[in-house]
Amino acid sequence: MNANFFRQYPRVDSGKGIYMYTEEGTEIIDGASGPVLVSLGHGIEEIADAMRTQAVKLAFAHRDDCVTPILEKSCETFYEASEGDFYKTFQVAGGSEANEIAIKLARNYHLVRGNAGKYKVISRWQSYHGSSMGVLSLSGFTKRRKGYEPYLFEHGHVAPCYCYRCWFDQKPEHCGLQCAKALENEILAQGPESVSAFIAEPISGMSLCGAEPHPEYFKEVRRICDKYDVVMIMDEVMTGWGRTGKVFAYKHFDIVPDIVSTGKAVSGGYFPLAAVSVTEKFYKALYENKGDFTPGYSWSGNPLGAAVQVAAYKYLVENKLVEKCAEMGDYLKEKMVELSKKHPIMGDIRGRGLMVGIEIVKDRKTKEPFEAKLKIAHKIQDVCLDENMIIEASSGCNRGQSGDALVISPAFVITKEEVDKIADRLDKAISKVEKELNI
Repeated sequence: MNANFFRQYPRVDSGKGIYMYTEEGTEIIDGASGPVLVSLGHGIEEIADAMRTQAVKLAFAHRDDCVTPILEKSCETFYEASEGDFYKTFQVAGGSEANEIAIKLARNYHLVRGNAGKYKVISRWQSYHGSSMGVLSLSGFTKRRKGYEPYLFEHGHVAPCYCYRCWFDQKPEHCGLQCAKALENEILAQGPESVSAFIAEPISGMSLCGAEPHPEYFKEVRRICDKYDVVMIMDEVMTGWGRTGKVFAYKHFDIVPDIVSTGKAVSGGYFPLAAVSVTEKFYKALYENKGDFTPGYSWSGNPLGAAVQVAAYKYLVENKLVEKCAEMGDYLKEKMVELSKKHPIMGDIRGRGLMVGIEIVKDRKTKEPFEAKLKIAHKIQDVCLDENMIIEASSGCNRGQSGDALVISPAFVITKEEVDKIADRLDKAISKVEKELNI
């Protein structure tokens, strides 16, 4: 069953690098990495070989019954990649599962330390943490919550750190970090004795399409969480494992969260895999208070996923793809800024590494958005597909009521010539939509 019952989807049959191919042989640029999963590119034989080798050796063993050497080796790569920040790791099958486990871990942390009253998880509007009901409740992505509100719980949402459309009408150079202070006010209003955790994306994913926080924002959030014994959870499902030009995006902001969830690129898109990692301080609080952690899912910690992750990490490191992601990301952003001089509807160009966001506006000076019913970003996305290129579109960045944006997130193996191709096809697509709008 397709996501959109009435949309015509290309029937792709194979892929290589940043390209996918239909059954008829048409070449399509995968400018969304499938989306944002296939970080290393399509068709890597050594990762596929690692999957087959492990499947023949041992396809599955349940984490409640035994430990497998390949899973231990995989979790060691998290410690290595984080430069020691990730002391222990719990593997699952997807990003929603990872964030569900993260909030359960935070709750467990308070329970074993005798703070049973701390259960609430505060999050931000214009955020997205997954599609299962627990983490959809935490998400502030209005469009994806719509219709499911009767099933969702509410522990409190605060304003995002969204400098392009600051909710406090401030400028970054003299804002006083009111968006971070909003978290402290929310904790105080609800009572610190009831607040378990705060969850946020280091750089916004599809709800704000690559919006970066104020450079000091997360330092202030870290201070607030420490002050009130609130667990700081960083949702790196979209940003982790190199996407922003660092292995983990929190490294851009000189802080270390208590819990980090990762997914998507963790396996390069070759196996359904995600993970939750915790610091040594967090883990030892559980251990020293005789805690354990029994929640999980059937596929949690499976050896097949671990083998794929080890192979994907090896490929990432040996080919210096995090560094290449940073380099190509800068070039992609330059091309988008250059393109915006030609197209007045391209407002803000933002993001890090190969997660470049473009906010589409009716008036660049006033930042006035198009009417939501016009679905401008999705029109551009559709025309890009006519140009044999896939990118991601989003709506609702203006407080969930209006606002259009695009995300371009190709695989890290992309070349400058291929970035030029993306810019050329996007140029054609935006030109066609502007012509339709009489711009």
